[in-house]
Amino acid sequence: MKDNLLKPSGIKPGTAIYKVEKLEEKKALVVRGKKKYSSGVIIYMEKKTIYMWLNNCPHANLNLDLIEGKVQSYGGKLLCANHGAKFDPKSGKCVKGPCKNKNLEKFPFYIKKKYLIAK
Repeated sequence: MKDNLLKPSGIKPGTAIYKVEKLEEKKALVVRGKKKYSSGVIIYMEKKTIYMWLNNCPHANLNLDLIEGKVQSYGGKLLCANHGAKFDPKSGKCVKGPCKNKNLEKFPFYIKKKYLIAK
């Protein structure tokens, strides 16, 4: 399963993805791997807890971000720019839209020397 996430994200295991101290509270961002057309990952932090998801809507297999690197949020939910699906940024669950009750895929990571590292 891990390879199923790492391949489309374009991020290899052991890659330093983002510096923890640069994360902003309740702001979602997308970081892509070096592979062209990779989906990348969505990183979200709330109350110093970090959540990371594969940037891929379970409805249409498209990235959530319309403007590269930024996932819109509305009412505390992540918004898929393609069909308006709304996701809880902490659980990854789709709470409204065409993929209701499906989930974003959790991306495996750990923190080392103040960086988020892909597992």
